[in-house]
Amino acid sequence: MKTATGLLLFEEPQDLERYGAILCTLGCRLLMCRSGDEAVQALENENVSFVIISQGTRAFEGRQVLEKSLQLHPRVPVLVIARVLDMQCYLEAMDLGASDYLERPDPRDVLWVLDTEMRRAEAD
Repeated sequence: MKTATGLLLFEEPQDLERYGAILCTLGCRLLMCRSGDEAVQALENENVSFVIISQGTRAFEGRQVLEKSLQLHPRVPVLVIARVLDMQCYLEAMDLGASDYLERPDPRDVLWVLDTEMRRAEAD
């Protein structure tokens, strides 16, 4: 994966650190956010190569971040990482334009998905 800037939105600090540590080993610059408002502000002020949004409950709290990302950066892949698989949240995220919705993936597996999605975005 080429050097990229990623936005990570995880409300749980241990998840933010876990996924951030893996992405940092690849030389990614990360904007690590713990709230939707913080993530929206970062999207408005930074160019990003990818966005990862956590889904921790059965309500899709990342909706505003997903919508803002697609509005400002329509070609940037947005992945939703679910701690709780919920079909309604899955359908909502995918309908809004998420690139993928993964249930509790190993952070290393996220690298493969990100690489695939970023290559696809570059080809469009």
